Amino acid sequence: MIKKIFGIATLPSKAEGAPWRAASTSLFTFLFFYFFIFFSSLFTLHSSLLFAVEPFYIAELPNIHEYDLFANGGWNGNWYVGYDHCWIVKLPPALPKKNYKRAFLGVKIGRAKTEKQIRSILGTSIDDKKKKLELATEDEKGKILAEIQSLGKKEEKVGEITFYISVSQDSDFSDDKKYAAARGSEIPIEGDSSEALNYISEGAWFWTEVPMDIISDSVGKNNFVAVWSDNPLLTSAEFAPVIAAGWSDTNENAYLTTNNQGAPPKELEKQISYFTPAICMKLVPEPDGKITVSVKNAKIEKDVLRVSAEVSGEMRRVGWRLFKEDNEGIPTGYGVTAPPYCLTVRNLKPGRYRFYIEATDYFERRAQTEEKTFVVE
Repeated sequence: MIKKIFGIATLPSKAEGAPWRAASTSLFTFLFFYFFIFFSSLFTLHSSLLFAVEPFYIAELPNIHEYDLFANGGWNGNWYVGYDHCWIVKLPPALPKKNYKRAFLGVKIGRAKTEKQIRSILGTSIDDKKKKLELATEDEKGKILAEIQSLGKKEEKVGEITFYISVSQDSDFSDDKKYAAARGSEIPIEGDSSEALNYISEGAWFWTEVPMDIISDSVGKNNFVAVWSDNPLLTSAEFAPVIAAGWSDTNENAYLTTNNQGAPPKELEKQISYFTPAICMKLVPEPDGKITVSVKNAKIEKDVLRVSAEVSGEMRRVGWRLFKEDNEGIPTGYGVTAPPYCLTVRNLKPGRYRFYIEATDYFERRAQTEEKTFVVE
C-alpha cells in the first residue's frame, strides 16, 4: 500500500514488511528537507545582495563609530585638516556597487574655531610683530613686514573656509574633480575654557554625493580618498578644525600630505602609523517613499530666533541656513540629530533676515523648506 507523508509518496514502512524501503524513504525525506533549507538560504542571501535595504559603508575600520579620537576633545595629536594637512586613506574596491543607486564620500571633523577666536589670535600676533618691528634692525624689518602682511592676508580669509574631498584610483588627485565636503561655519565648535560658546559638540560626519562611476568596483583597483582645504589660514591646529581618527589595525592605508599647499594632492607623502583618519565611502540604495520637512513654529524674542521643524522619516541631521538681507551668512552650527528638531540662534543684530531648514535622513535623502523672512527690531 502506498501512503503520503508531508505530501510525499512513500512505500510501506518496516512495520508493514519493507524495512529497507522504509529506511530509504526516511533518508530521502531527510535529504529533501536539508537541500530545501540549504537552497532557500542561498536564495535569501542572493536576494539581499540584489536588493540592498541599508547603506553600505567602506572604511579602513569595520565600525565607523570607532573614529572617536582627536575631533571630540582632549589631545588633538596635531591632526588638523587644512591648507598644508591633506589626509588620504586607501580604501578597497566597492565590490557591491552594482546593488546600490548612489555613492557618497564622508569625513568626520570637529573642533572648529569661531571667527572671533581666529581674529583675536591673528590680531595679537600682528600686534606682537609690530612691536618687534619698532626694535628691529634694517635687515630684520623686511622679514617682519612680510610676516605682518601674510597675517593680514590670512585675516581676510576667515569667513571663507571650505573643506574639499576627492577620490582617485591612482593617488594623484590633480586631474580628479574635488567636491565641497563641509563649510567651516557648520563644523562643531571646540570648547574654550575661558569663554561660553554655542554649537559645541563632538565631531560630526559630513557626506558628499559623487557620481557612481568614479568609485572603483574592480578587483585590484583601490579608491584613494583625500580631504583638505584651500584656505591659507589653516596651517595649524590654532586656526583649523581637527579630523577624527581611530586606532589603525594595519598601519599601511593612511597618509598625510603636507606639500600640496591647498591644491589637490599629487602623491602619498607620509604613511601614518597607529591611527587612521575618519574618511569613508557610503553606498546607498533607493528606499521607498520620500522625506519632508516644514517649519512648525518660529518665534523671535529680542535678539533670539527659535524655530521648530516637523519632519517625516528618521532624520540623521536637521539644520538650517540663515542670511542677512545682504546675503551675509550667519553661523548656525551643525544642527540637531534627534528630536525635538528645534533650532536656536542668538545675538542677532537689528535688520531683515531669511532662513530655510534642511533635513537629511540616513539614506542621504534631503528635503528643504521654503525660505522664511523675519525682522529683528
